[in-house]
Amino acid sequence: MGRRWLAPALWAIVVLLSSSLPMPPIVAPVGTDKGVHGVLYFGLGFLSGRALLLGKNARVWHLLVLVFGLLAFAALDEVHQRWIPSRTADRADWAADAVGSVVGLAASVVVTRSRKRRVA
Repeated sequence: MGRRWLAPALWAIVVLLSSSLPMPPIVAPVGTDKGVHGVLYFGLGFLSGRALLLGKNARVWHLLVLVFGLLAFAALDEVHQRWIPSRTADRADWAADAVGSVVGLAASVVVTRSRKRRVA
């Protein structure tokens, strides 16, 4: 694993640590939870996409494998939350994770390609 994968690996640890904490007994506005999931996984998708695209031979199928990897990571994170007090495994949370991951990955493609064009 190259240095370019360090940031996504560290962010994945942040995601896992944050989902391993019991939920505080606060009343949050409806939908806030899904927004937090989306933002956390946007970061993971963006950093992972950037790491992949900074490699020399990134192909479309690599992006597809990365999408499936991010979706699997999100699913495992949701399952893992079943054993955390006051947390649940929720399909809607997984959907927010999935949307955040894919949008983050797409953003990384746009940003990385525009930077490569400016350099070339």
